[in-house]
Amino acid sequence: MIASSSAYPQLPAVFTCNEDANIPAAKRKLIEATASEFLQKLMESRSEEALTMMSKDGQANVTREQMKGMSIMLSQQWKPQNTSIQHTYFVKLMGKSPGRVLCATNLKKPNGWESLEAADLAEQAYVSMSAETINNHLAFTVWLVPEERSWKIQSVWMNVSTLADKDSMQLWEVAQEQRKKGHNFNAAAYYAAAAQVANRGPSFQMGIVQSISEDVSTLTIPEEVKGPPPFFWKDGERTYKVLQVGPIAVGGKIYLAVNHEVPPWQSNEQVDGWNKEFIRYIKQHFPEYSDAFAGIVIRAMERGTTRGFGTVDELKTSKDTGAR
Repeated sequence: MIASSSAYPQLPAVFTCNEDANIPAAKRKLIEATASEFLQKLMESRSEEALTMMSKDGQANVTREQMKGMSIMLSQQWKPQNTSIQHTYFVKLMGKSPGRVLCATNLKKPNGWESLEAADLAEQAYVSMSAETINNHLAFTVWLVPEERSWKIQSVWMNVSTLADKDSMQLWEVAQEQRKKGHNFNAAAYYAAAAQVANRGPSFQMGIVQSISEDVSTLTIPEEVKGPPPFFWKDGERTYKVLQVGPIAVGGKIYLAVNHEVPPWQSNEQVDGWNKEFIRYIKQHFPEYSDAFAGIVIRAMERGTTRGFGTVDELKTSKDTGAR
């Protein structure tokens, strides 16, 4: 891909972006080995060693505490396995960077192109990697730049990339199916999930994100989930303060998960009763949920603390993924 930016008439931006097999073998091998080693250090709680592999700019934009936190999350919470490289991108730039460059195999397809942030450097690369976790897959996006005669990590991004083995394209398809049925509550939840699992951070944008955004912009979103949370759902004289609502994957199935704020409770029976009343309300107001989810997961969050209590209501008949 070659482009000339009108913003720099004296020094147009000209670049090439090669992917996978189109990258010189030796260069690709070194780039991928560096990204893999960096990620391995993070997953093995060796955050200090990982930090030394970052570029000067990379180190300036992350703290030791942040690196340690990411490493702890990986090693203790996510425990990823079977890490693999998905794609590698190599960018050559002549002239001042236009800010972002386009890497494309097919501009007509939502998943046929990517927009990458580019620094004012002659060469840079991105490696996208995947790993398995208990309920989902994780995606890692590593941006590399040459520094001190070796490749250094400019930035890294980590994100859940599937729900019950459904990727962004498949979740988007469920959203469109639910929209056709007039199930706008379900559709809104799946559109949001599709966009979230396609998120690869500010430096690396997948083309599908733009397509999802354009599609959902024409959806009539229910008032109950319009705008940013918290949402306030009224049930007679009672109001539920909803902190979060959306799909969650558990055991290969997709459930509707709703977190709501509650006052301090005196017993598990008391808060479980509150959750069950909320489930009754959801079933009454959004009966369509049963067409796209395997059940409902309600989590009560105690006001002013991190204390929580969950209640699950599972449909007796549901498909493995929860989408029907």
